[in-house]
Amino acid sequence: MKKTIAIILSILTIITCVWLILNRLDLLYIPANKIEHVASFEKQQINNRTDINACEKKILINQIDSDQKNNRRISNIAFKTQFTAFVIIVIQLVLVVVILMMPKKNKPS
Repeated sequence: MKKTIAIILSILTIITCVWLILNRLDLLYIPANKIEHVASFEKQQINNRTDINACEKKILINQIDSDQKNNRRISNIAFKTQFTAFVIIVIQLVLVVVILMMPKKNKPS
């Protein structure tokens, strides 16, 4: 009975960690080169605009930089969360294997 409970808890932990990994995939800032290129292009377009003054241009450019910095920070947190969840999955899989390999105790008569 104790083995069954331990295995069920391990499987639930694995399922939770897999959900956490999949849930955080959209927060990763993977194609950094492409995003940096797009941000550079947006900054260039802002600098080329003549309908706004230099102060507004600086504010818009700083906002783009701030958004990129926030995206990188969130991506870093998501990556650390995914790595931790992966380590927990490996530990739980080892635990399940160890539990399954343990011999069944016979009750004395």
